[in-house]
Amino acid sequence: MNSDKIKQAFPKESFPEDNGFYAKMDGWQLIYEGSPDWRSVKRAGLGKGGKRLMNMLNTAKILCDEFAHKCFAEQVDISCGSEEYDKYILDFLDREGFWKNIPRLLSAAFAQGGCALREYIENSKVKLSFVEGRHFYPLKWDNRIISEGIFEEISARGKFYYTLFERHSVKGENILVEDFLYKSPDPNALGDKVPLTELYPEMTADTFTYPVSAPLFQYFKPDFPSNVRTELPLGISCFANCLDTLKALDVAFDSFAREFVLGKKRIIVPSSCIRTVINPETGETERYFDADDEVYQALKCDEEKDLRITDNTTVLRVQEHVDGINALLNILCFQVGLSPGALSFDRAGGVKTATEVISEENKTAITIRCQKNLLVEMIEDMCRAVLSLAMETGEISRGVPEITAAFKDSVIIDDNTMIENNINLVAAGLKSKVSAIMEIMKCDEETARTELERINAESAVAGISGGEGFGDMNDEGAV
Repeated sequence: MNSDKIKQAFPKESFPEDNGFYAKMDGWQLIYEGSPDWRSVKRAGLGKGGKRLMNMLNTAKILCDEFAHKCFAEQVDISCGSEEYDKYILDFLDREGFWKNIPRLLSAAFAQGGCALREYIENSKVKLSFVEGRHFYPLKWDNRIISEGIFEEISARGKFYYTLFERHSVKGENILVEDFLYKSPDPNALGDKVPLTELYPEMTADTFTYPVSAPLFQYFKPDFPSNVRTELPLGISCFANCLDTLKALDVAFDSFAREFVLGKKRIIVPSSCIRTVINPETGETERYFDADDEVYQALKCDEEKDLRITDNTTVLRVQEHVDGINALLNILCFQVGLSPGALSFDRAGGVKTATEVISEENKTAITIRCQKNLLVEMIEDMCRAVLSLAMETGEISRGVPEITAAFKDSVIIDDNTMIENNINLVAAGLKSKVSAIMEIMKCDEETARTELERINAESAVAGISGGEGFGDMNDEGAV
């Protein structure tokens, strides 16, 4: 969001000073998109000059995606106090694509320092909008929530650019929403104010009053305390204090990629083996060594050693680059609150991200838990706003919902770990074989009992009782 444009659109509004915060946000977004300031580097070599584009690892995007995926690795249980409200919320979230869009929105939020959910009514139905942090400007807030703000939406139609501002304000027990549309041939200029119907024919009014007390938007600010000077209650990017590390990672990866270019096979040949040819286009004489020529050539040479061809190929420094990138990734993990090794780079699997949030109290688990606490608060506020609007549209009956949301916090483990855990529990007599088979094979109890009978029959034929790791136990546990 361009703060100058928004101040021009609302000249009578007293805006909090952002101190160039949105300019920083634009810089974070460019890094997230893979276009940082350091991508263009000088081209080396005699007579080359100019610049070239660096090969990018784009760790910022990987990091933000990792945070988003970890935060929503488990389903969220939402209870609204009644079966009617519960069903409506679940249907609403499915209808609006909440579970599909929220990981994408969170990835952008960790890059930009925040995001927002916005509720509105369209054709007598409650709708949900997903807004990136750079398109929202806060106006009023307290220690818990932002209650007033302005949303920005930019679109292009033909040769003109339209900027829609939607201002949310609290008026007593009501929420007032005002829309303002501007049109300009220059994407960087605000332009002139025009009627909403020019771009949105269905919008016959530009002011809406909703008889609800809670704001019709929720702002999520990632739990990365801001050290950027600003009066706005906005968050910072998860990599705002790691720019040097991100640059070093791109430099290391660029060197790794160019290792295969600079380390390609090279041979040293005597000058007598070099041929000359006239370029028909330029008329200049060019020299070359024909590696495919299989015809014997008679060359004048004073000494036999002058005809010797030497292989001058260098050894690729693959492991050194891998070790260097891994060291930088561990530094990045330390800076953003992840456990060492949460991000790693190896030759076998390329770039890989940790897929487990283990149950022990490590840095990753603590950091993700802090983010989830804020997400739960945002989801609960969203459900209250949705149900309040649904009562106004008549989609549900009026009442006082009691909303609670919580992540299931199930631990994500791989299959080998799950199987090993089940074997240990069965061997210790803490779990039945049937339950273990049900979890491992993801089947019902009848199928598990049938499988266990087959295992016991095969074991009896082989002259053994029970499988390795299960011990001498009956169908339901230890003897």
